[in-house]
Amino acid sequence: MMNDGKDRILSVLNLFTGRDGEPGREEEVYILKAMWLMMLSEFEASLKLKAESYIDRIKENKIEDIHVCLLIRNFFGNKKEELTANKIIALYKKSPDEIRYRNFTKDRVPKYKPQAVEKLFNNLGIFFSEDDISALHFLNSVSSTRDSIAHGDINVQITRKELEERLEDMINIMQILEEKLLAT
Repeated sequence: MMNDGKDRILSVLNLFTGRDGEPGREEEVYILKAMWLMMLSEFEASLKLKAESYIDRIKENKIEDIHVCLLIRNFFGNKKEELTANKIIALYKKSPDEIRYRNFTKDRVPKYKPQAVEKLFNNLGIFFSEDDISALHFLNSVSSTRDSIAHGDINVQITRKELEERLEDMINIMQILEEKLLAT
């Protein structure tokens, strides 16, 4: 999905009339900023789909093999109750369909910020190394630019080249995240 989004974004950027493919008209500057938002939307949608595929895949395995973090997060959500992991597993053995997406990807927390990505993976029982966390940190500046654009900051300056570079970075991060989901 992320690669499809890349193709759609690049096809829009190819319409720019300025020098070196940069925006040549004022409306193209707005389109460039919109594509920045689209880049993060594509990233977030791809991440959610991959996490949901992961949940579906592990539900097909023996319930005892599912990481207890996933079970507890799904069972408790934001509630604080006392149950042992064995009791929770016993409940899910009866009905694995009770493991749903709602506590993982259907919340209202944007999944394009590094802390949210890390929390999502931790809730799935997948933990990051320090190197993984460092790799995610570039999302801070990308999401900060996105938030500024989305909230109407007219002083945000980005270039087509910068967008293309960040798009490649986002695809690389998505590949790392996908590998983590497939490895478990």
